Amino acid sequence: MPRFVAEHTLPLSTEAEFLKMAKEMRPKVPKGYSWKLTYCDFNNHKFFCEWQAPSKEGLAEAFKANTFPFDVIHPVILFNAGKMRFED
Repeated sequence: MPRFVAEHTLPLSTEAEFLKMAKEMRPKVPKGYSWKLTYCDFNNHKFFCEWQAPSKEGLAEAFKANTFPFDVIHPVILFNAGKMRFED
């Protein structure tokens, strides 16, 4: 399934605030979409979330349907530095 990194600017400043938001968001993830992980930059209120989803457009629509803001969605492929190879 295609991978994406979604960049979000959110008014979250602590791990506790992020965890609360994540618990609220998790049940809203549509079937066929998978939220894999998030890198958090609390100082700049930036969050970088890896997703697997059928399409970039579908992921954008899922965010919009849940009124979840996003700045940009990047289609990406994974390079495993430890194994020195690209992975599916």
